[in-house]
Amino acid sequence: MSTHGDVDATADSETAVLRRIGQFSWSALGIIALIGVVAFLIIEARIILAPLFLAMVVVFILNPFVSMLERMRIHRILGTTLGFLIIIAALVAAVALVIPSIVEQGEMFASDFPDLYNDLTEQTITIAERFNIDVSIWDYDRIVEFLNDPENQDTIVSLILDRVGSFTSGIFEFILIFLLGPVLAFYFLLDLPKQQGRLLELVPGSHRAEAAFVGRQLNTAVGGFLRGQLLVAILVGLMLSIGYGVIDLPFWLLIGLVGGVLNIVPFLGPWVGGILGVIVALATTDLRTAFWAAVVAIVVQQIDNNFVSPLVLRATVRLHPAVTLSVLVLAGAVAGFWGIIIAVPLAASVKVVGGHLWRTRLLGQTWEEAGQAIIAEPPPPSGALRFRTREMEAIPVDSDEVTEPDGDADADEND
Repeated sequence: MSTHGDVDATADSETAVLRRIGQFSWSALGIIALIGVVAFLIIEARIILAPLFLAMVVVFILNPFVSMLERMRIHRILGTTLGFLIIIAALVAAVALVIPSIVEQGEMFASDFPDLYNDLTEQTITIAERFNIDVSIWDYDRIVEFLNDPENQDTIVSLILDRVGSFTSGIFEFILIFLLGPVLAFYFLLDLPKQQGRLLELVPGSHRAEAAFVGRQLNTAVGGFLRGQLLVAILVGLMLSIGYGVIDLPFWLLIGLVGGVLNIVPFLGPWVGGILGVIVALATTDLRTAFWAAVVAIVVQQIDNNFVSPLVLRATVRLHPAVTLSVLVLAGAVAGFWGIIIAVPLAASVKVVGGHLWRTRLLGQTWEEAGQAIIAEPPPPSGALRFRTREMEAIPVDSDEVTEPDGDADADEND
């Protein structure tokens, strides 16, 4: 009897494994089909991608504030309006403080550009000659002579006229982004709880609790990424600007601003500010200033990686650097600059959903076990400074919001 019982148990176990494999296979096919449809829609409607992304950023930034006011019995209309007024006031204050210095440094850069360009070309040729490389680069005067030639001017005018359509389209897209994006965000914020409820109603009742659990993980991951990366970018930009200002680097505010903004993009941002600082120092001052510019960039990145990011980005959905780089290149080829911006949160969202389905359907893990395996929380920053990079930490997740499903959810899952 025990032998037959063992055989039946083995058969049941194999059947359960095959059932899980079948469930996961169909789920994976559905996800692949959904990704294909979304990619097709993104390609065909790229003009709306940027306004939607801007709206999403505003929603994720303001929603915690609006929800807090709603818990204090303040209507979402008033909370949303107050949130937008705070953002507008902050932008106006930042523009009033920063724009005059940026304009001044921009004018200085424009007036010094001929000398900067000639110095940079001379240094490039000198370095190439040391390695026996023959390099021919036009100096600034030769470029001006080429542009002043009437025949060349006709060619340039023809090229510009050919690009008028693209230029006009770019202006229209820019206006559309910053006019339509905030309007979409305003209406999204007003009806966000109702929209979330309607989306859950589309899910079958037996899987509704699980969908809500995964949705909370996605909401926390994407929202945490946008809010955290925005704060980190501001802090990195401030530190770079202050550091370059201390060493008296020309155009210190412009370089710090560029480095801070590009700090949002993995791989690209963390080192652009340092490279620009070193190049400007070599073209305008001397090797000593270039050395200190590199030191400033390295110190800022280590402060970010060891103190700022571990505090702001508490836990992460980790993506391999090769995966991150591949996603960035693919998204840039499909959707340009905005594709690069949304690539990392989109890839991490796919990992959250796909990882949850794999671990719960195929490996038989609970929701919490799957969440803990996907979401890695780093240890708190220690007193010792460690030389490290943040490239592996793609998406921050607030670990307090990743909670164990309740009894009803477990019942739904077991069903």
